[in-house]
Amino acid sequence: MKPPVYHRMFGYDTDILPNRHLASLEQGVKTIDEARARTGATIGQPGWGFIYHLLLSHLDRSREEIIIETGTNFGCTSIILAQALIDTGCKGNVLTFELDENNVEVAKTNFEKAEVDSRIEIRCGDSKITLPEFVKDVDSIRFAYLDASHLYGDVLFEFESLLPVLSDDAIVLFDNTYRIADPEEDQRVNGALKTIKELHGGNLINLESVSWFTPGLAIWQKNLLL
Repeated sequence: MKPPVYHRMFGYDTDILPNRHLASLEQGVKTIDEARARTGATIGQPGWGFIYHLLLSHLDRSREEIIIETGTNFGCTSIILAQALIDTGCKGNVLTFELDENNVEVAKTNFEKAEVDSRIEIRCGDSKITLPEFVKDVDSIRFAYLDASHLYGDVLFEFESLLPVLSDDAIVLFDNTYRIADPEEDQRVNGALKTIKELHGGNLINLESVSWFTPGLAIWQKNLLL
């Protein structure tokens, strides 16, 4: 593995965050260790702001949207997703998947304090089981954020589980996209993205100066609609 690279921001004006509870969790945080204790292994700022404004620009106010997230962690990015739904006046909910029961309880507390709990449903369990079960009962998804396991096979499985129900204009975000693995190691998110592009096409944009170890946030869109 290559050495850690950190692009999470510290010392910024937390008033720019779209949710007061999330801003309070970030208040005074100056190091990665402090951040992880307060908000978990989340993407952090500027990723939060980017995801929020991307959703403001992509959500369809004329329909009910279901936003998918894998890897709830402490629920901080889930709060961003839900706040975007609320601020656009868009109907719908965030459905987030988390393996760790302790994280689920922390996330539920954060959802309540952030006053977005009515717009988030959290499912505890292995996404390799829970995600395919969900897909059986849904017609169309326009936005997903995949940030659970970062292993190559797990990333590919989550993406391909959602692929049959992704709309033509769907956007899928991937965190931790930086090429960190040595050639003999699991190629993780970076390798999975290359395979997705080869097998399923679509359009990819990679933002390198986002998140922390491993940095990078990639946007995949099914079709370029002009």
